[in-house]
Amino acid sequence: MLVKEAIKSEQITFYLNRIIRGQTGFEQNLDKKHRKQNGVFLTNSLLTVENILSIVEINIDIFTKRILEPSCGQGIFILKLISDIYQEFPDEKLISGFISNNIFFVDIQKEMIEKTMSNIKSLYKYLFGNEYKGSFNSIAWDFTDKVPANSTLFDEQKETPFSSLYNTFDYVIGNPPYVTLYGRRDKKQNEEQRINYLKNYNQFPNSVKNGKINLVMLFLEHSLDFLKDNGKLSFIIDVSFFETAYEHTRKYLLEKTKIVELHVNIKDFDVASGQVIIKVSKSNGVKDNDVRIQDHKTQNSYFIPQSSWLNKNDEFKFRYNGCSISKQIIDKVVSNRDKTLLDLFPNKNLRTCVMLLDMEDKFTFYDCIGKDEKLIYPYYQGSKALSEKYGELSFKKSFFYNKPLQDSINTELKIQLEMEGVKNKKRLGLGETIIYDNPKIYIRQSAKEIVATVDLKRSSANNSLYVFSLRNNSEETVNFLYFLCGLLNSDLITYYAQQMNIIRYSQGKQPQIKIGDLGTIYIPSNTDLQNEISILCKSIYEKPSVKEQVTKEINSIVYAYYYLTNSEIQNISDSIKSF
Repeated sequence: MLVKEAIKSEQITFYLNRIIRGQTGFEQNLDKKHRKQNGVFLTNSLLTVENILSIVEINIDIFTKRILEPSCGQGIFILKLISDIYQEFPDEKLISGFISNNIFFVDIQKEMIEKTMSNIKSLYKYLFGNEYKGSFNSIAWDFTDKVPANSTLFDEQKETPFSSLYNTFDYVIGNPPYVTLYGRRDKKQNEEQRINYLKNYNQFPNSVKNGKINLVMLFLEHSLDFLKDNGKLSFIIDVSFFETAYEHTRKYLLEKTKIVELHVNIKDFDVASGQVIIKVSKSNGVKDNDVRIQDHKTQNSYFIPQSSWLNKNDEFKFRYNGCSISKQIIDKVVSNRDKTLLDLFPNKNLRTCVMLLDMEDKFTFYDCIGKDEKLIYPYYQGSKALSEKYGELSFKKSFFYNKPLQDSINTELKIQLEMEGVKNKKRLGLGETIIYDNPKIYIRQSAKEIVATVDLKRSSANNSLYVFSLRNNSEETVNFLYFLCGLLNSDLITYYAQQMNIIRYSQGKQPQIKIGDLGTIYIPSNTDLQNEISILCKSIYEKPSVKEQVTKEINSIVYAYYYLTNSEIQNISDSIKSF
């Protein structure tokens, strides 16, 4: 009997890349809106697949391990895994048994399950020259359908297709769908579905009523249910994992797992935003481990204590920065124990302005003849209006504060959304005239640095500019606004915002600043410093030609306040340039 010669590694790679080209073509034929709504972003990079599969130890023990892929797509992770095992153990009987007994895969779409099975059969024939005659452990199933959390013996016991397999898997790998169940991209079936998720998943506390849910959150928790103790999970997920909405998910992971690795600044999907690869080990014990951070943009690798993230006051955020100097700088800022902007001003002094959704033309006009002048304001639009720090604001349209029209539209929207069973949808917001009528600071919502300017005139802005106002025009208020503007525009504050992920920026995604994060910036309480920066900032508006020199002076004052060394200041400058 002839034994088929083992296929070389480069030949297998060529074969797998051909599979990837096929699934890429499949994706390109899908409508982009459909892809986003259904979270269809297949993994089309073998390097990324290899990265995710690196948690799987391939030795003779692999034939005793169970592997789950809960969103298999067209099966590229499973195909690569089979190929890797084949290169160590090119034995048909072993590989056939592994497929039949050790691999389990799920997808909500039956077509994806069928395509994955077809791809496995094709790979098997390519490797061994024979048809695969074994079985598959696969099912078309909504993986978010979970056995309720904290159920008791007195509760009706729910079963799901794989619930008997809880706590039996060694590895869970894959690319869960990125589908939001709230806001403008809401994809949930009805409000009852969202309520069931909140009830059935342990990560959401009882206090959460209108929780912002994403399928990634659900896949992470449910996957852990399937793992044995010390079993490993490796997922590629959206960079939104670092946002406030994921607070309870991060807390759950910190308590239930050891975070092994975090890969950041990845861009693998042509329609989605940036990605993160997270690798964890299921563990309920004390977490004294360090997490390896791999930055794919800078190619730097470093370690962060997992325990440093278990911070309720910081929403359990996974903060990371790349060197010991940056940690020294951040520690100096924090150790001053100044209050944050939101601590000092909790009454929505920092807020968005006008939120018009897709109805801007109903409220903004080039010509406002015939309308009440007291309700007409210049309408600033993001970077078009504010192009640089201390910039002079410009506008082309005016905003008419039409409260009756707002109420009418919102009533119609509310009725429509309630009929659809949808809650927590954004509706029109016009902001506050008292803010528009008084001096204020505008801050860019999207920029790689903090970009702010003072505006003493009557004005409004779209939601691409945040506004800070004390809702009065006293001399004391104006002086404070000049100080705050100078501070926000300083290099140290931009550096702090970049290092603390207040400015969120990753490959393939526009930089974003969330208003809640912006409010965590520390504000020095030293009145001499405030007065000095206020006077300097005001001089820029009185004589714009001095901006460059005055900016340096403000930076020096801020650096001196935090006792920064020359090497630390140089690190700040270099870091901002490379961000």
